[in-house]
Amino acid sequence: MAASINREMVVLRQRMKKNILLLAALAGGVAVHADNAYVLTTNSVTLVTSGTNAVVRIVQGTNSVLLPTQGDHTVVQVIQVSNAPVLPPAYPWVSSVVAGLTLTRGNSDTTLFTAKVQTQKKREPDEWLFEADGSYGVNNSVLSADSLHGSGQYNHLFDERMYGFANADALHDGIQDLKYRISLSPGAGYYFIKTKPTSLVGEVGPGFVSELRGDTDESYLSVRFAEHFDQKLSGTARLWEKAELIPQVTKIDNYFMNAEIGVESALTKRLSLQVTLDDNYANEPAAGRKNNDVKLISGVAFKF
Repeated sequence: MAASINREMVVLRQRMKKNILLLAALAGGVAVHADNAYVLTTNSVTLVTSGTNAVVRIVQGTNSVLLPTQGDHTVVQVIQVSNAPVLPPAYPWVSSVVAGLTLTRGNSDTTLFTAKVQTQKKREPDEWLFEADGSYGVNNSVLSADSLHGSGQYNHLFDERMYGFANADALHDGIQDLKYRISLSPGAGYYFIKTKPTSLVGEVGPGFVSELRGDTDESYLSVRFAEHFDQKLSGTARLWEKAELIPQVTKIDNYFMNAEIGVESALTKRLSLQVTLDDNYANEPAAGRKNNDVKLISGVAFKF
């Protein structure tokens, strides 16, 4: 009777060792999978104990795992493992919406609404940047702001700093009597500074402009010069500045320039305050219009 009980205890201990080894192999496989981001096919795990082979199927593993037990030479070995290249980290779209509203009533009756949407995705060697903004304002029943603007740009990096780009921009401004202006430009860009807190880029390339300004409808070849500076002031604040100059190739006096400078301060992880100063200059504006339009805009930004 005692011998039978001892034999049962030995069998039970062997089974417990087998289960512990299987769990250890599976746990080890999961740990390797998490740390190294392997994409693995189904593998065979062979458990050898006292001449008995037990085969199970798993979906994580490593090239080989040797787990000898204390009492014998039991070995767990993972075979037929496919180690694919390490997956790159995800690069999501980073987007924000900024809105501002100003209302006055009494001795003056004004309404001014501004909004801007931005989204970008940077995954070397490619970068995508898009934005759209608009403003509408009325001052004592007289239209004081009426603009709609959109732009998009694609960059392809050739190395750490040099890249080629394709840029498209469209603008409507009722105050400037600009029905539309569409400009297209490919070209080359260069990161003069490219660090986490600071970036400075310059761009140049040929272009094409089509616009209806007042009663003048024209299209012409152009050159686009642009630069963009971005500086993190702290963990919650940043400063940026950008400008572009686009002259007509055959008539250098016909040019326009767009510039922006802004500062942002975070309130929470997703909310922040933004103040921007926009300057749009046209050297040959529509008849009866001034060259320069300047806007100071403040609003709350929501990031997602």
